[in-house]
Amino acid sequence: MVVAASLVVDGCGVVDPARPTAQPDAEVFGNLLDVERSPDDPKSWMVRVQVGAPRSVRAADEDSGKPTPVVEKGLKATVAVGADTVVLVNDQPGLLDDIDSGTEVVVLPVPGTSEMYGSDDLRLEASTVMDFATYRRWRLPKLNPEADLEATDPAMINSAGLERAPVPVAGGMVLYFSARLRPPATEDDSWHGAVREGFAMNEDGAPVFDRSYRTELTAEGWTAPELVRFPGLDEAGQVRVTWVKSNETVCLATVTMPGEAPWIGRATRSGARGRWSALQRIDGLGDDARDGVYLTGSSSKIVFATLRAGATQGDLFLYDPKSEEGPAPLQPPIFSPTNEWNPRTGPQGELLFNRADRQLILKGGQVRTLRLPGPHRVPFSQAATTDDGRWLFFCIPKYRIPEMDEDIFVASLTEDFELGEPVPVDEWRP
Repeated sequence: MVVAASLVVDGCGVVDPARPTAQPDAEVFGNLLDVERSPDDPKSWMVRVQVGAPRSVRAADEDSGKPTPVVEKGLKATVAVGADTVVLVNDQPGLLDDIDSGTEVVVLPVPGTSEMYGSDDLRLEASTVMDFATYRRWRLPKLNPEADLEATDPAMINSAGLERAPVPVAGGMVLYFSARLRPPATEDDSWHGAVREGFAMNEDGAPVFDRSYRTELTAEGWTAPELVRFPGLDEAGQVRVTWVKSNETVCLATVTMPGEAPWIGRATRSGARGRWSALQRIDGLGDDARDGVYLTGSSSKIVFATLRAGATQGDLFLYDPKSEEGPAPLQPPIFSPTNEWNPRTGPQGELLFNRADRQLILKGGQVRTLRLPGPHRVPFSQAATTDDGRWLFFCIPKYRIPEMDEDIFVASLTEDFELGEPVPVDEWRP
């Protein structure tokens, strides 16, 4: 087992220490020396790292007979950490102050920022800083001799699998969400998460289904999530509810059958506890349609995500059954060359969506980035507001391989787009 990328520096030759030389972008491993505020920007920090391979990597290389990555003796890295940097400590978003001096850390650089001054002074900007224990769970699972204690209780919402695409109803007192197991990271590993009703295994023993569940918040806490059933879709690889009417009598869901492109269907029922009808495909959306939501106040216009033939990035389209032109892509400032996905609509006509790994909101003709409290960026996605606009449900990832472990969180939301502290949904009580 070796580190995925290592910094190898040749200190030979004459080097002008005043003239920087560009370095390949690679993870930087080492021990944290110190952290101090930037003298030029109170929202930035300078982190110094003694560069070197982690102890467990050196030991694994020795046991396997592989060479340990070569690092110039005395090499130190000066790392710029700002408000857009992701800081992960003990497997969750944290602060630089949470990392003790001497701790083994890993720095992921902002592309194109790594420069060498002389032979022992590396400088770069950080996109991510994490302690090595967190990195090891993410990229080097074979170096983690003790298996993590994982949440596997199907009576809970969050687990070690994937819980995502939250759809809150009734002020957040009812929640629809999508769930499936997370695949193993190694040959000796197993599937991760809570085994819920509606999951199934293929011939190799691997779970293949992604299903939606409904839970309700009571005085005793959330009820055990119940499978959302639609007739005739037992073989579907994915059945994901993406929009639910406030009285729970109408819903939209994404369906993916084996070997087919996803499509959006509409189902109805007589009451909140009744049985859902079969999902009726909305043919006007065309091929490859997913994550459909009605525009606020409309029962016919649908915003959805799609990957049209030949496209390499997803886009958001608007379907209006009265338009003879068919679905049309949403225009700037929503449309961009980057992947847009997971649209959701708010009570005042807001449109929430993701652009790559950023959570955005459109309101009053302006697109803004939603940000959780703290000096560093906390990655989150798939945000949806409650019908009163007071709460935001969303997903925060735990870094894992080969797929992130996503959990659902809740935070308060103000009219000025300010978010409160995130709370795991299982612990949330409004």
